[in-house]
Amino acid sequence: MTYKMVVYALMLTAVPAAVQAAPLVVFNGPLDTSRQKISASFAVNRELGRAWIDVQLQSTDFIGEALPVADVIMSRVDGLSYDPARKQVLFQIGGETIVCAEDATFLWSTSLKSTGRCQLSASTERRAIDDGFDLREQTVVEVVLEAQPSLQQQAASF
Repeated sequence: MTYKMVVYALMLTAVPAAVQAAPLVVFNGPLDTSRQKISASFAVNRELGRAWIDVQLQSTDFIGEALPVADVIMSRVDGLSYDPARKQVLFQIGGETIVCAEDATFLWSTSLKSTGRCQLSASTERRAIDDGFDLREQTVVEVVLEAQPSLQQQAASF
């Protein structure tokens, strides 16, 4: 093993917490867990160079063969954009540009393929809600974007 390989391996395992981008909450709202499931994905307007997060709330109550239409909530994220020349969803954070997704074409359809550097995750929790009249518990969902800086950015922090 060369010296450079050892240093590189140490950089991968000893990345300080300060280098990791703080998780960014992109959606926070009520969820009926007994009747809904949630998912999130990147979405774009290729002509305008805009990108956002689509939060889909899918009802689990359906009768018949067709799935019900999902409620889609578009969540704008500062620093998230679409570059039509590169055909990529980019996230600007801390002076670095992170590629979150890229265009993928199959036959005549174009979709977005995640690069794995911008993870979207959803979590739920029960919260006490005080509406000024009564106290009640409600399940709340939170969708978080976690961007992974490049190895060069991580190494520069040492």
